[in-house]
Amino acid sequence: MVVVLFNCFHWMGYHCARQLLHSGHEVIGVDEIDDAMKEQLYMYVARNSNFQHFNTIVERDNHSHYTNDEPHISILNESLAIKYKSLEEVTMELPPLFGEWMDMKDKEIETIDDLKLWILEKGALYAGDFFEIVIDHVEKGEVSSLKEKKFSLTERETQPQEVLERIWNVRHLNQ
Repeated sequence: MVVVLFNCFHWMGYHCARQLLHSGHEVIGVDEIDDAMKEQLYMYVARNSNFQHFNTIVERDNHSHYTNDEPHISILNESLAIKYKSLEEVTMELPPLFGEWMDMKDKEIETIDDLKLWILEKGALYAGDFFEIVIDHVEKGEVSSLKEKKFSLTERETQPQEVLERIWNVRHLNQ
């Protein structure tokens, strides 16, 4: 399946793109590369032959073939919108998420223990696990059921302690 992903170089967009590629899908990423972080994230996913990048949807429309059956996923800071086939667009508020590349300054996270505490206080889900669930719903054509889904820590396959060090190391690489 080919999926069009808007804001593919937002930190959550990166996790969505990575999960889509890992699941064997082709990704058309739409996002302007206008800062250093987006440039770094581009380097991580652009090496995959199933990833194409365009700065705008108009640029994409002018340079590649597409169909109306492609799912469109848009990631904004606090919401996720999915348009699939002729179904109505589904928009949902994102649960608290954590992962590599997340902005920790606005959350006042200064140590790895602060990060762990924030995850526990917010009941945050690892972004990769969240997008695995979202992509599973898209693949099954069950996009509308995402609005009613209650995401919880018990559904997470990856426990925070397994990824905290990696997240923290990525944070320090980019300061």
